Amino acid sequence: MHGRAAWIVDGATGVSDRKMTSGETDAAWLAGLIGESLQGLVLAGRPEQDFPNLQESVRSAFDAETAHSDVPGDEHAPSACLGFISLRGWSGDGRLRLEGHFLGDVVALVPTESGVIRWTDERSKPFERRTLAVLEGAGRQLGIMPEVVRRQIQENRTRLNHPDGYWVVNPRRPWAGRELHFETVIAPGQPVVLATDGFMRLVDVFAAYSDASLHAGLSAGEGERLMQELREREREDARAGLYPRVKIHDDATVLVVAPEHG
Repeated sequence: MHGRAAWIVDGATGVSDRKMTSGETDAAWLAGLIGESLQGLVLAGRPEQDFPNLQESVRSAFDAETAHSDVPGDEHAPSACLGFISLRGWSGDGRLRLEGHFLGDVVALVPTESGVIRWTDERSKPFERRTLAVLEGAGRQLGIMPEVVRRQIQENRTRLNHPDGYWVVNPRRPWAGRELHFETVIAPGQPVVLATDGFMRLVDVFAAYSDASLHAGLSAGEGERLMQELREREREDARAGLYPRVKIHDDATVLVVAPEHG
């Protein structure tokens, strides 16, 4: 987060078995690049208006990083989901104008007069359901992904950043202008939550919370407890028999901000 903006980047490594960048993983390399670039755009003005420049800088950096190796196909490149929120001044009644721009399944939980609302991009959900359906038919061994599931994931990646597919930040396929835009007004000091899909498993997979009750817990400073609960629930269902999911454990990140000024 910086100034009037906050964001979460959730990286995903491509389907290649070899690492292409100097990062700990290709996903970590891309997420770090996007974060640094966003901070620069925030300092310069309205970053959401400069997403085409972010797209170009990500592409150029990836091309330079992989100049020494052969990237066999677009689907082998890393990608990332992005949740970006920013303040846009005051409304006429003394509340703050909040905007969101989302690519992929990063989630914002936003308090409004009608209750907590969710901002996210669900265009990847049909592809996730296909993967889960294949996984259910294939059975599961602990720590091993069935080959049929791997092939389904590879097939899903071919629809990445296509009109009939889903949209994420990717260094090889254009995405700027495809982000989903949201806006609302909130009272100063009200907590806004940003979280990856891994953390949102508490709602979407384990059904232990609603959006509203999870927001309330995080607003009360219970983030560490909730993270521990998430990991305990994953361990208790280590074969994903009760709660179907492709990854037994997933990266989980959550950020709570309480904006005071527009």
